[in-house]
Amino acid sequence: MTLHECANAIAALIFIVVLIFCSRPLLRFLEQKKSGARGEQAGLSLVGQMALDRTRRLSVVRYGTREILVLTGGNQDILMDWTERETFASALDDSAVEDVA
Repeated sequence: MTLHECANAIAALIFIVVLIFCSRPLLRFLEQKKSGARGEQAGLSLVGQMALDRTRRLSVVRYGTREILVLTGGNQDILMDWTERETFASALDDSAVEDVA
């Protein structure tokens, strides 16, 4: 191999490595756009979960600006729809303040 061929090989390797590192932000952007996580687009997401016992699980699911409380397990599953103005977290904070007073 001549010096010129070695320089070409090294330059090609550097170009490929730079191309890989520059494509990471583009791939993240495309993944977020595909999942609908940008802006105010309606997307289904799991906000939080809590295991109540061995068989039952309490979950908060968000679709756009709405949140739904879901109790799964046991004999039947229960869905509790929530208004768009309040969130479950603010309602729990309000109820905790009322219990203390």
